[in-house]
Amino acid sequence: MPFLLLFWEYFKIGLFTIGGGYAMLPMVKQVVLQHGWLDENQLISFIGISESTPGPFAINLATFVGMEVGRSQAEGAMGILLGFVGAAISTFAVVLPSLIIIIIVMRLFDKFNNNCYVQGALVGIRPVVVGLILSAVFTIGLAVFLPNLKFDNLSEESFSNFNWVSLLMFVGMFVLSRIKIEGKKMHPILLIVLSAVAGIIIFGVCGVTEGTV
Repeated sequence: MPFLLLFWEYFKIGLFTIGGGYAMLPMVKQVVLQHGWLDENQLISFIGISESTPGPFAINLATFVGMEVGRSQAEGAMGILLGFVGAAISTFAVVLPSLIIIIIVMRLFDKFNNNCYVQGALVGIRPVVVGLILSAVFTIGLAVFLPNLKFDNLSEESFSNFNWVSLLMFVGMFVLSRIKIEGKKMHPILLIVLSAVAGIIIFGVCGVTEGTV
């Protein structure tokens, strides 16, 4: 049953992810590619959409993946209905572990707040969270800038299609995000809108393809 598998996988992701949505990405990537729910390009697109739409990033991504899994089970109106079912299942599954843990923590917080073992575990977890986030940044960055790169089949072709256009857009938006006007940095929403408009103009209107400038 795909929906039971979807629930179980996202329950595990929600249970073992520490550090927020970006730390979740390595596990999400492994799961969706392993089960063939999305390909790598679709996952990157869903990540961009999840970051750009309102709401927590991790929950948005779970909702989009669940909708795609459900929609793929049937055609037409039934596919749309199953898409909503899949979205509800994956969203509920990914937040359920946090809900359970928060309830337990609130019950036991005073007792374990100053426990040396609990504090030691939290200190040990921090560098792993940083590593998971950096891993997600690295793998997604490579997929965007070097779309032909496959570590299991390295060749000259793997490095032949460097996406200079996306790199220049990334650098431009990063610079804009650091500029202060009257003591204030540019709002992230405005950066997202500018990126979308730039993508429409460069890749849509002008017809520029990846790997060209």
